[in-house]
Amino acid sequence: MHLPIHRPVCSLLSSRSQTDLAALPLLRDAPESLIRHLARHATPVDGRQRKLLFLRGDPENFVGLVLRGGVYHSLQEPDGHEVIMDCTQPGEMVGESALLQPGRRSSNALLCRNSQLLLLHQQHFAPLQDCPPLMNRVQQQLCARLQRISSFVETVCLYRLEARLARHLLAEMEQNGRHGPGGVTLPMPANQGTLAAMLNASRPRLNAQLQQWQRDGLIQLSRQTLQILDPGRLSRIARQSRQ
Repeated sequence: MHLPIHRPVCSLLSSRSQTDLAALPLLRDAPESLIRHLARHATPVDGRQRKLLFLRGDPENFVGLVLRGGVYHSLQEPDGHEVIMDCTQPGEMVGESALLQPGRRSSNALLCRNSQLLLLHQQHFAPLQDCPPLMNRVQQQLCARLQRISSFVETVCLYRLEARLARHLLAEMEQNGRHGPGGVTLPMPANQGTLAAMLNASRPRLNAQLQQWQRDGLIQLSRQTLQILDPGRLSRIARQSRQ
């Protein structure tokens, strides 16, 4: 069971933290009064101290601003098999539908170990909801999330593991890839089981596919990174390998 969220009487972030908060894309050009409101009422959460943010079916009574790391959104089958559908990145809001039409959580939310968040509870929502530019960005983020989840459903339903992995790596390459003379380097999840859950695959099957691609000269694996040596071939695999 996840731990209860303690609501602070007054957290009052430092001036530097307030400046960092104002620099988030979601809060760009937000009134200073809104930044002060967040600084006063938000609760810091650290992924090193806590793993589970909320469970599917929990009431939508808080939102979180991701300052560092990420938050995985997952579903779990009765036998314990977990599927990760999406990830909220730094600078984004987790649980944003609570600001629009609160109901029940549609998935579990799991914190990465290096995550840092600020949580804001429902009784403090009004200043955010009264800021049209912020609410417009929240709606845009929610639409982008729905598009990513739609793409995930298409991938796991229509493509074999080889293509699912290729599509995932290409998306990561576009978002987080570092181009170098030998290819494109991507960060790898700390736990290979996390990547397997993102692809709706077993860890042994994923590991076998990665090792095969390394033998074929398509990728180069290291402990914390993966280097794509042949992006063109990866694109062909992503397009051609359907179920």
